[in-house]
Amino acid sequence: MYQPTFNPNNITFARNKLYARESFERIEIIAVHIDLKTISTYLDIGSQLGYFVYKINELNHDILATGIEMNEISYMYSELLGILNKTKNVAFMNSELTSEIAYNMPCYDLVSFLNVFHHIVHFKGFSEADKIMKCLYKKTNKYFIFETGQYNEKGLYWSNDLSFMGNSPTQWVFEYLQMLGFSDVKMVSKFKTHLNSEERGFFICTK
Repeated sequence: MYQPTFNPNNITFARNKLYARESFERIEIIAVHIDLKTISTYLDIGSQLGYFVYKINELNHDILATGIEMNEISYMYSELLGILNKTKNVAFMNSELTSEIAYNMPCYDLVSFLNVFHHIVHFKGFSEADKIMKCLYKKTNKYFIFETGQYNEKGLYWSNDLSFMGNSPTQWVFEYLQMLGFSDVKMVSKFKTHLNSEERGFFICTK
């Protein structure tokens, strides 16, 4: 797991915080570039331990924040955090994201899709990942936040599946997000992971 535990009440947990992937820094950047007072609904896809869901809700308690997570243990952990910390306006769904689910889900003011796309490409193929992205564009009312594994991250089980990105993967992502139809696409930062020394582009798109 790559996220720290959202734990404002300092409840004792056994889980450590290794490989937290600068989650708080990402939240800070989101808060700088998006006026969260204008957001009523938020969806985090691949929400893991729910850190982004809880932190966005913490910044504006009126936001109805939802996470979708396919791992049952992570989903239950996220739910438990909300109960123990008595958090309101937060919900989680235990499900894999497919193009069918993306097509049928409601619209959200803010959607984040962080470090999931490359896994879908590997396991389901680019065609399915592309269908999901096109559905997510339609389901985004205002802002879409995106980060993905890139082709220049060599030697990983999904690396070769991203060959379509070519030698300039961040440029490919930028142009792909534009192609989806977003009126404004900005790479607002880059972040390393624990996997290698390469940095992944962190994009915020405006509908």
